[in-house]
Amino acid sequence: MIKNNINFLIFFLGINCYASDTPKVTTYLSLSTECLDLSRPVPSSEEYAFFRHYVSKSRGPILEPMCGSGRYLIPLLEEGFKVEGVDASPFMLNALRAKCLQKNISPCVWENFLELMPVTKQYNLIFIPDTSLCFFSELDHIKKILKKIYSLLLPGGIFVFDVQTIHSRWGEIGVWNGQAYKTSSGNLLIESTLPMPINDSVSPLLMRYELVVGSEVVKTEIELYPARLYKDLQMDNLLKEAGFKKIKKIKAHDHKKVPSNEDEVVVYECSK
Repeated sequence: MIKNNINFLIFFLGINCYASDTPKVTTYLSLSTECLDLSRPVPSSEEYAFFRHYVSKSRGPILEPMCGSGRYLIPLLEEGFKVEGVDASPFMLNALRAKCLQKNISPCVWENFLELMPVTKQYNLIFIPDTSLCFFSELDHIKKILKKIYSLLLPGGIFVFDVQTIHSRWGEIGVWNGQAYKTSSGNLLIESTLPMPINDSVSPLLMRYELVVGSEVVKTEIELYPARLYKDLQMDNLLKEAGFKKIKKIKAHDHKKVPSNEDEVVVYECSK
């Protein structure tokens, strides 16, 4: 029964998530944006230092696709680095701009799907943290994304990102788990997660967000995140197909180490 219900939810919620011909924002809506800012407002010091290393060494324009509400972008801007951002979620970008307004920062960010970005400017560095690239689950879609990123890089430019491997798991499949957070207005925001069965290296995660005012649920959002988990050399081959020549794998998030065959997350550094 659980499996049948899960399959129905994947069909009902996942049509737009898996379809690449007609992009539509189905995730990172208003409640999930607020929940992310409450639960993960900033990256860990280790992850921030890792990606900051590349930003500090860049001698040209820098882009963070899927920049979200600015977990990385805002502290980098506060340090004086010139980093641009793009994201498909208007809710995420509205949250980013509101935080920047409070900090008197003027960010250069815009709303667009990564695969639809026009190549009007090229970058010396493009970085995507938080394994966000895994949320492009269809291989044909991923190929388009990687080719777009390649076209957005200057000759010799660097693309660095991390991905989840087939050893990664959201949690126990078919079992709900949850957290609750107090919002700035004193209300309760409940986040519930349901890991779903892995199918063809895609590990869907169903998310339910509920805003509680007093003792009443006044708003609910349900989102499906179909994350692709990468097999050994699978991403290497996709990068080569996109045109990248120099590809280096790094242990997450330690420049001095190489990943093992059982690591849950692997960092890729590749150049044009």
